[in-house]
Amino acid sequence: MAFAGGGWFYSRSHPTSTAPEISAPVEAQSNPATLAIDASTRLLIIAPHPDDEILAAGGVIQKARFFDAILHVVYLTDGEGYPVGVKAERRHGKILTPADYKAYGLQREQEARTALRELGYSAWSLTFLGFPNGGLHRLMTTYWSEHSKAYRSRYTRLYRPSVSETFIPDTEYRGEDLTQELAEIIGSFKPTMILTPRAEDQHVDHCAAWFFVADALADVARVHPNFHTDLITYIVHWNSWPFDHPGAAMPFPEDLDSGVSGWINVPLSPEQVRVKRAALNSYKSQKDVMPWFLDGFARSNEVFSRPAPPHITLPVRQSPCDDFIEH
Repeated sequence: MAFAGGGWFYSRSHPTSTAPEISAPVEAQSNPATLAIDASTRLLIIAPHPDDEILAAGGVIQKARFFDAILHVVYLTDGEGYPVGVKAERRHGKILTPADYKAYGLQREQEARTALRELGYSAWSLTFLGFPNGGLHRLMTTYWSEHSKAYRSRYTRLYRPSVSETFIPDTEYRGEDLTQELAEIIGSFKPTMILTPRAEDQHVDHCAAWFFVADALADVARVHPNFHTDLITYIVHWNSWPFDHPGAAMPFPEDLDSGVSGWINVPLSPEQVRVKRAALNSYKSQKDVMPWFLDGFARSNEVFSRPAPPHITLPVRQSPCDDFIEH
């Protein structure tokens, strides 16, 4: 684990809405902005599930590799809680068991390692936090702190990640624990750029990821007040986008705010599209059940936005992600 022994932890006794300092956005212009990546970039990608990092940023990862930039991908869950996918992979016709879901999560972990190798990065660039697929939004409310019992996955029946997947001792499925894990990683890695899902993403885990990253950044700002990063958001689940716009180019999502600097467009060469598609094909478990979805993101560009500096304090009384989909 790349950040083991980071040696600093966080106190949650004084919640705050103080926002971390985010690098100044570029001015909105008629031509969309793009991302500036070079040898000095330290890129952190937050992926709710294995495959989100390639869907959203397979081209950006290749650009980072071209400059020999440092990359770290953090998977919040193993993507284990997907019954349709588990049934397709197990093929035994029986009622699914916790062991089936655990095996599926391990399969997706291995697929993630293979996909990153396709893009030129080794397993040292990956961290799996092992939190519950389909349950992240519950950790923002009822299952927040040690004053309540830990959330138990309805798929694996686990209530904590494996010890090998955690940085903070005694981590369980609680929101406070997830924030602390992310804060430890961000504070140790000190990324110059973070890619994370938008709050509007219509998958509950993606939506929740935004709130946990924002909460962790506030923690980091308290410990490292001079820390700066460029916070960038991506979208994967938004109505019928991008599938209602067939073609080579990824359109900007309609009816979705473009952020403080307008949409950010990252063009990809034909070779980069080919390599991105090969990386997506590494996710056999996903290609078996929704090839059209993965193929829909292998286009000649990738789309991002830059949010206003977040002002978020967790926990909340009701999760803003509750109305979104889970699959």
